[in-house]
Amino acid sequence: MAVMDLLNLFKIIFAIVSVIIAFVAGFIELRLNPDNWLNRWFALFFISTSMAFLMYTLYHLWPITPGNFEQDQLIIIPMMISAHFFFNLPAICLVMTVFILEKYKKIAMDIKHLGTMLLLFVIMSIGYFIPGLTPHLEEVEHGAGLIDTHTPFPLFLFVNIIRIGLFGYVVFKYAVIARKVEDSTKKRVQWFFAGVVIVITGVLFNLFGGSLGVVYFEIFALILFNIGIFVIIKGFLI
Repeated sequence: MAVMDLLNLFKIIFAIVSVIIAFVAGFIELRLNPDNWLNRWFALFFISTSMAFLMYTLYHLWPITPGNFEQDQLIIIPMMISAHFFFNLPAICLVMTVFILEKYKKIAMDIKHLGTMLLLFVIMSIGYFIPGLTPHLEEVEHGAGLIDTHTPFPLFLFVNIIRIGLFGYVVFKYAVIARKVEDSTKKRVQWFFAGVVIVITGVLFNLFGGSLGVVYFEIFALILFNIGIFVIIKGFLI
């Protein structure tokens, strides 16, 4: 087996592991305190990420047939776009956890905060349906029996600038919150902060790996993501 084929196999295996770990983490979050909106948003963060990696895995494992390009594209591209929808949700969920910690449930769930984040999610996602920006399957690679999707650069840049901006906001806010709170709450927020930083670092490595075609980055990103999940769960168990 060629080195690149082996690396791609490892990438898919780690993605499947991430699907399982993230889903279990989301389930644990809800079981710990299902009525707490902080738990609910973290649970949605984990579950949406799990679904994103699931769709990512499914379309990479789709049994393509050289010569049936249009048929395969009609199946693979919707799965790929669905994966991106789910990848857009985690940043929204993390911002909502910041609102919950800073402003409490009643304020955080009002139209100003929740409504703004839902609008931002729509803005991030609507570009995938705009003609000229819709992702497509690379035909040459398909003919060679490979799955390679392409997102037009303007959409790729636009969506990822928003993602990185939201993640940066979350890291800054968690650092501020961790300095303000005390006792067990301080320890808990510190674990949240550490976990979020690890997860976001993984997201950035995945972004660079996907855009540059460096599989090593993508594998490392998945490892970081799984470590970050365990760190965040640790914060809830304090």
